[in-house]
Amino acid sequence: MRRRGRLLASSLVLAVAAAGLAGCSHESLVPSSSQIVYATLGSIDANPSNKVAVVSSASGATAKPFTVGTLPSGLVLEPGAGHLLVTVKAENSLVEVDTSTGKISRHVTVGLEPDAVALTPDGSLALVADFGDATLTVVRISNFSVVTRVPVGRQPVSVAITPDAKSALVACYQDGTLNPVALPSFVPGPPVPVGPAPLDVHITSDGRTALVAGFQTSTVIPVALPSLRPEVPLAMGFNPTDIDSLANAPIAWVSGGNAIAPITVATRAVGPAIDIGGPAECVAALPGAEWVCRGDGSLVEIDATSGKIVKRVNVGGIPSHAVISPAVPL
Repeated sequence: MRRRGRLLASSLVLAVAAAGLAGCSHESLVPSSSQIVYATLGSIDANPSNKVAVVSSASGATAKPFTVGTLPSGLVLEPGAGHLLVTVKAENSLVEVDTSTGKISRHVTVGLEPDAVALTPDGSLALVADFGDATLTVVRISNFSVVTRVPVGRQPVSVAITPDAKSALVACYQDGTLNPVALPSFVPGPPVPVGPAPLDVHITSDGRTALVAGFQTSTVIPVALPSLRPEVPLAMGFNPTDIDSLANAPIAWVSGGNAIAPITVATRAVGPAIDIGGPAECVAALPGAEWVCRGDGSLVEIDATSGKIVKRVNVGGIPSHAVISPAVPL
């Protein structure tokens, strides 16, 4: 599973969709002038979720969640943000959701327990990490069909694509490896050892480094590109779950434990951790702020300068992965 909420036992938090500072309850249409936070609401198998939360980043207002199938995990926006791709673990599928209606427009069967998805820079291909059968499924977006399935390491949990679109990198949790796959030939390369339990891989916007979240080692491992040479691990002080940054940003943000922390990409300096008040499952960056999936069933917005929580939105379930987009009418 891509996030700690599925890899580790945790109790399911039941909550009514709500929004606003201090979790004040209300639900409304998300303003069209706002950017939107989409978050999959994963959960333990005993009480599975089937929703993607929809939240205005400006106001914290929620819209009606999207129903996508049992145990959604990874998600990514297609170019233009008119469609959202979501991996659905319990149904072994990738679904495409029309963000203007919240309805599923297309779906395709992929490998077992698909856990994460990434898009090639041109938006033509989706690459799905199949946690349950050690494969990477390639889906052509134009006709939503499977192109091929590529063998990778055991329990792939995250996939990232280099900015030049020449390579995909797959983090494999059980094997402790980063698995390169050449594009567009889809030929797998030799796995790169990165230590036990890598949970996420994030490529810096300059394309020079892959940052790997070493969940069991409490480190982030920089891997030089294109040489795929692991560098000195960065001590985080918590078990990292996710990494995100803005395009061309000098800082990457890492979530884990009950905190998020910045890494200066050029110097590899780790900044002070910011306590978010609960388990930090994922992070999604905005200019001057970060949205964090919290394991108590809420999303929180953190001001990057003050380190303070400025919004807390109760969304229910266990929010496990988030993306942020320009708004579209709902």
